[in-house]
Amino acid sequence: MTDHPKIPTTAVESSQIAEIGHDGSTLAIKFKSGGLYHYPDVTVEQFEAFQKAESLGKHFGANIRSRQFVKVS
Repeated sequence: MTDHPKIPTTAVESSQIAEIGHDGSTLAIKFKSGGLYHYPDVTVEQFEAFQKAESLGKHFGANIRSRQFVKVS
């Protein structure tokens, strides 16, 4: 089993996403339906755009969903 970095997350207002976080290179997303996922190689600028999106779910679908990820839990 691979150890994954603990990335602090913050609760967000979204119908799909419970929490998001970023450690400078990896995006962490905890979904309301369950599961914590890490998306590597996400820049600070990309994370800030995600944070500021009018709809986190739509931004996720358009810009993040197709990226490689690791299911942490």
